[in-house]
Amino acid sequence: MKRLFASFVLVLSISFLMAQNTTSVEPQTSWKNVKVVYEASEVANLQQGETLSSTINTSLNFGTRAKFRENCIEELKKEAAEKGYTVILINEEASSEKRFNKRGFEITLVGKGYRS
Repeated sequence: MKRLFASFVLVLSISFLMAQNTTSVEPQTSWKNVKVVYEASEVANLQQGETLSSTINTSLNFGTRAKFRENCIEELKKEAAEKGYTVILINEEASSEKRFNKRGFEITLVGKGYRS
């Protein structure tokens, strides 16, 4: 019985140590590393990609406009990372923010992806 218990503890400790030593490697274009810019001069030396857009609608206002905009930017960054872009240039003229039904927001952000 003691040998069985010792073997069990040994197997658990080895698996625990192996789990601690493994690190998760994120792709080089993780959505958290995608930079959002608003000036065209900041992307002058980068390779231009396609137009990206993201829209968030909410009929109940449980947050602020800034929070919804932040969520929209996060979705845009995830889309850009999937396509391999490292920078997004936001087009403020094509983007829109609307309030409707006294409680809801609709935020649309339009940008262009760029690679280095």
